[in-house]
Amino acid sequence: MEIGEIFKAITTYGLSIVISGLVLFFAVKFGNIFLNDFQNKRGVKKHDELTTIRNQVGSVINALLERTVLRTRADRVYVFEFHNGSLSMGGLPFLKMTNTYEALGQYGKTELHKRADMPFLLFQTFVDAVYEKEHLVIDAENRTDEFAPLVYEILEERNIRITIRAKITDLNRKVIGYLGIDYCKGNPISREAAERNIDTLMNVATELGALLSVNDKEKKD
Repeated sequence: MEIGEIFKAITTYGLSIVISGLVLFFAVKFGNIFLNDFQNKRGVKKHDELTTIRNQVGSVINALLERTVLRTRADRVYVFEFHNGSLSMGGLPFLKMTNTYEALGQYGKTELHKRADMPFLLFQTFVDAVYEKEHLVIDAENRTDEFAPLVYEILEERNIRITIRAKITDLNRKVIGYLGIDYCKGNPISREAAERNIDTLMNVATELGALLSVNDKEKKD
């Protein structure tokens, strides 16, 4: 074979490699674009589905709390959920709680946007009581030594006479928060009448446990 023919063959072979490389490059590029577009659309669809579910769960919870206000003659019915906050110096997450839902009665004032990321350490006695008992009653006017002074100070600050709280557990019986009903100053209900609503409160807490478990599962997914 002459040199010219060899050179021509090499050139042709090289050109075919270049063309194949270009074809492969654009195939991969457009394939990635198509794949990314598909994944983005699937991600948007999943996000929209989860948003719809969360909104539906939130609507059910809000309606449940509003009915509880009427049934218990409470001034405020609300949910606190427990969660991890920012990292501590030791690298362990602080436990915190956030007021996520509420419904108001005659004397109640909204606290929903004020009670976020509250450290457990400030309410250790109270939180321990939530974990240990199915429910608890705190009477700000007839104080006992069961709770730290800070608990009563917070109740006074919020104009609360009596608060009754029940723990909320998820489907695995893990404590994930608590449900509270408050009776404020100005509400003529007696402590005995308020305490007759404990069974109602605990039943509602059970319903909330199932609803919040669904909501938490969707968030993780």
